[in-house]
Amino acid sequence: MTVWMFNPYLHIMRNITAFTVLVIILCCGPPVMAQEQLNYTVSLKPLFGFVSGQAEEIVYPSSRFQAPLHSLLLWDMKPVVYYGFLLDFSQVEPMNTWGGFATFSLKYGIPGPSGIHDNSDWLSVENAGLTHFSRHDNHTRELFFLDFTSGFSFPLNCALFLRTYLQVSFIRMSFFGMDGYGIYARSSGNDTYHPISDDPRKETFEGKVISYTQEWFYAAPGVSLGYFYDDNFLIELSFMASPLILCSALDEHKTTNFQYRDQMWGGILFEPGIRLSLALGKWFDISWELSWRYINGTKGMTYQRRPIGTGTYVQGGAAGAGLSIINTGLGFRVRL
Repeated sequence: MTVWMFNPYLHIMRNITAFTVLVIILCCGPPVMAQEQLNYTVSLKPLFGFVSGQAEEIVYPSSRFQAPLHSLLLWDMKPVVYYGFLLDFSQVEPMNTWGGFATFSLKYGIPGPSGIHDNSDWLSVENAGLTHFSRHDNHTRELFFLDFTSGFSFPLNCALFLRTYLQVSFIRMSFFGMDGYGIYARSSGNDTYHPISDDPRKETFEGKVISYTQEWFYAAPGVSLGYFYDDNFLIELSFMASPLILCSALDEHKTTNFQYRDQMWGGILFEPGIRLSLALGKWFDISWELSWRYINGTKGMTYQRRPIGTGTYVQGGAAGAGLSIINTGLGFRVRL
């Protein structure tokens, strides 16, 4: 059966284009406002850091099977170093009165080895036992973060302030698994298997075995609370949460020549964070940040075709995706 697929990637790119135009307007307009009101400024912050965590690829079974998952593929990022920049439009003196702010940031990961890739399957209709397992060296090929944030800042007293905002983000990450080994339970026929510990078939791999790409697009409201100590040192705690999530994924199994495309949505995102900043004068500051970006419960449909790159996609069941990454970064802000 040939199916029509909803493609959130095109929707993502249209939204990113609109947000980019908005960012350009915001970033080109502030110098004029700053001259007229002497209250806003633009600053540029080079960023350096690393992310550590995992991306999840999930296949859900039909009602015939006993296990809660059909397949679970884990892709390590342990760690991946990145560089980038943040462009900020905000008040010169945010503790004097309430006002708006906007930031636009880009981060690029440096490709390279990043841990392991595990692939687990539970394919028996008799029980929930593991039937297939393989492990490979994981390589991060791409890592790209785009974040646009806009909101309002409210001083609560001479040292404490509150920020409320909306963040729109796009994430693209791409991996491939190389070399490694596989352990496969012997089939008894009709989707039944011997225990994987009972004389399983073993296989070793050389070269590229599998590749996977995830693209996330989401919008999340957030709030942060900041405290200035001695006017120069800032501690800021932040938190975001949202169910407004889209995810598109592409999986290519080189050994079986199958290609899978997943279209998913929903779930929940949480992102708590902390930022420490030290002013080095009127025009400079250095900051350190730590945040945890967690997405779970995103589900949708998977489509498959064979061989890779040819033929028509057909529906292949239910799919899911998840993400859990810790970001640690340094930034050096310069007011323009």
